[in-house]
Amino acid sequence: MFVAPVIYYHYEVTDPMHREMFTWLMSFGGSLATFPLALAVYYGLVKKIPANEQERAAHSALMTSLMLFGCGGIIGFMITGNNVTVPAHYHGCIVGVTLALMGVAYDVLPKLGFSKVNFRWANIQLWGYASGQFMHILGLVWSGGYGVERKVAGAAQGLDSLERIAGMGLMGMGGLISSLGGLLFIIIVIKALLNPDRSIARY
Repeated sequence: MFVAPVIYYHYEVTDPMHREMFTWLMSFGGSLATFPLALAVYYGLVKKIPANEQERAAHSALMTSLMLFGCGGIIGFMITGNNVTVPAHYHGCIVGVTLALMGVAYDVLPKLGFSKVNFRWANIQLWGYASGQFMHILGLVWSGGYGVERKVAGAAQGLDSLERIAGMGLMGMGGLISSLGGLLFIIIVIKALLNPDRSIARY
């Protein structure tokens, strides 16, 4: 954050280096700054043994969030052009945040009086959603390595080799699994919302 004013001071907004410096700031500053915190959180997760299903769901949410966000950050260093490695980067990071928010939802619901959250299924949902998304970004990175362009469709994608087709197929399969995980999250939350703890609600 403190580097941003320096970039504005040295480069005009219309200067190509202005954009380049902010790209580097995003790549290195935004990722490396979180690395020490990530190590500390990961160490805590490894040391912690969940005592019950609710703690296990919270543990899974934080673990999968950390893994996806980390993968997205690493992929960011692999971007070399306008190919599908770019969406692999931000899908990893964004879904990492989404998994954390899912964990927050599971934690907050009982405190709001919706105590009938199925934490065993929540744990399955989190790992399923994360696994599907990992396959999704892996397929994108694979295809990006073979030069498959982003924001194109049909023949313009250049899916003319087994490697490119396999990569995009893996992306699609991962997207399907991840979508089912997202649907399961909605089902778990709606079932909890439809079955509130009446005594807590009256209080």
